[in-house]
Amino acid sequence: MNITQSTKGDNLISIKINVEKADYEEMVEKTLKQMRQRANIPGFRPGMVPMGMIKKMYGANAKMEALNTIVSDNLNKHIVDNKLDLLGYPLNDTEMQQPADLEKDDNLDFYFEAALRPEINVDFTNTMVDFYHIVPTDEEVNKVVEDLLERNPNTSHPETIGEDDRLEIKIREAKDGKEVEGGFEKDGLYFNMSQIKNKTQRKKFIDKEVGSEFIVNFAKVFGSEEEAAKILGEGAPAASDFNIIIDDAIRNEKPELDEDFFKKIFPDKEIKELDAFKQAVKAEMEKQHEAEVDPILFNKMVDELVAAVHFDLPDAFMKRWLVENSQGNITAEDVEKNYEKDYVKGLRWQLIEDSIVKANPELIINDEEVKNFVLKQIFPGIDYATLEDDMKANLDKIAANYLKDGKQVEQLKNQLADIKMTAFLKGKMNINYAETTAADFMKKLEEDRKAK
Repeated sequence: MNITQSTKGDNLISIKINVEKADYEEMVEKTLKQMRQRANIPGFRPGMVPMGMIKKMYGANAKMEALNTIVSDNLNKHIVDNKLDLLGYPLNDTEMQQPADLEKDDNLDFYFEAALRPEINVDFTNTMVDFYHIVPTDEEVNKVVEDLLERNPNTSHPETIGEDDRLEIKIREAKDGKEVEGGFEKDGLYFNMSQIKNKTQRKKFIDKEVGSEFIVNFAKVFGSEEEAAKILGEGAPAASDFNIIIDDAIRNEKPELDEDFFKKIFPDKEIKELDAFKQAVKAEMEKQHEAEVDPILFNKMVDELVAAVHFDLPDAFMKRWLVENSQGNITAEDVEKNYEKDYVKGLRWQLIEDSIVKANPELIINDEEVKNFVLKQIFPGIDYATLEDDMKANLDKIAANYLKDGKQVEQLKNQLADIKMTAFLKGKMNINYAETTAADFMKKLEEDRKAK
């Protein structure tokens, strides 16, 4: 066995593997003996077929199998031993490979072509990306403030029922003003007073005290048996009368824009004035906008780096590699036609990204980061670090079950890698931000899309 390596061009090498009969003879003999033991040929007992017949029948295949194993193993060993940092995997060197009779020739030469990863120096100082910082308008801030007031009401439990309360009740089927023995009954039903559209029916509830009970017909209260059934649930006789017991009234009222409300929305901030509260809301909106447009900025930063970082690719090799690794889905004609448009940017960015990650190992995604990322997706707002050990253990089980899907894990790692890389590039590259509104930003996106 003899392996030699020579340079074919920039970042391109040829590997020659010379295999002699002594390298594969023992392996071939072993394979043929195994075939002889398993051979089932009429006229011969198992294991007694003449070796000459076995060699004639299976010798060529056994030799091919041995050569494939030896060449593949030694090619891999050569790559590892010489610490070759390759693009993809070696291909057959069609220029160097000479015709050979694999059945008759004892000594054989196999040639492979391989592409070395180019040396890449990423200099962030010479990069420049024009982008936008979305600033919410006063109208948008006021709308969010109103929405926060609606979604965070002051809740109370009044003793008497009001126009807009939510009620918790028990029901007992009734007839002729009395409960029916063994009739339908149910506890813990809820409905809103606003669901009662008929004013006369609403008056039956208004100013009633919590704890009171009285007879109603829900089909009349809610306007139809169908609407009543939605409240009463499956199996309830919607047309019947019911004795109801009011267990609770829940009243949600719009809060005042005061310090208590500011603290409720921003528990970690000391906000005393409305203007300061609006500034805090505006800052959160800006963060949300930033997170939403980060993927667009990421693509622009990638485009800038691909254009700014210069290195040569072995294009002829890469075109062959794309075809041979497509499992028949891509033809040489497809690659030749679309190489610059569809493949070069992706190849160049992959090499640049690998170079950045190699120089900054903190960008490598570990299992703990993936687990924490999953927990944030499933349980947003929970601070894992502050939880008790038993709660952490329960959440870990949930995350572990979610992460059993290898495909899902790979998608999460890619998503997390993009987030980390985006933050890293934003801290390294020169970005020229222009302030704009969300509406104008969307217009600019549409204009850019049409211009492409």
